[in-house]
Amino acid sequence: MITRPRRIPLAAATLACLCACGPRVAGVYVDASGATEYEFRPGGEVYISVLGTTVTAQYEVNAERVLVSSPQGAIVLIRKHGRLEGPMGLELRPKDDTKESR
Repeated sequence: MITRPRRIPLAAATLACLCACGPRVAGVYVDASGATEYEFRPGGEVYISVLGTTVTAQYEVNAERVLVSSPQGAIVLIRKHGRLEGPMGLELRPKDDTKESR
């Protein structure tokens, strides 16, 4: 008996490739003052801390864009040169980079 290889739908294969091959965003990012911190965890969960208050949100990565969604609202962060740029001049750097630059 000859069996055919299983076919994966194109959309599922493309999504799997983007998730596996694209640059990761997981890690902790902070702003220059240290007042804002985003902790991205694998699986799409992010903890956002602003001035000592922390909320949980979900995120999705689409190329250079990171969509962060929570009951409080949604924002789009743009990945540039290892940093995340957001609305109103928000710039987040990986936490390890901020220690080295101080």
